[in-house]
Amino acid sequence: MARITTQELHREIEQIKNNHLAHIEKSMDTLETDAKDNRKYFENRLDRLDNRIWGLVLLTISTLATTIVSMML
Repeated sequence: MARITTQELHREIEQIKNNHLAHIEKSMDTLETDAKDNRKYFENRLDRLDNRIWGLVLLTISTLATTIVSMML
């Protein structure tokens, strides 16, 4: 079994800090940005869907009211 020197260990730790952790941090920043963009996209889509649903509800109520009024006259 080969023994690892402190210099080799130090070099490997520096490599992990500089390369791997930096890449992970960059990936997390990218992921956070993408998640915010997706949230905005889906909020916009849900708002549009909500507006359409309310439009259909109002159309249905107005049609019902018109039908009831025309039956009374």
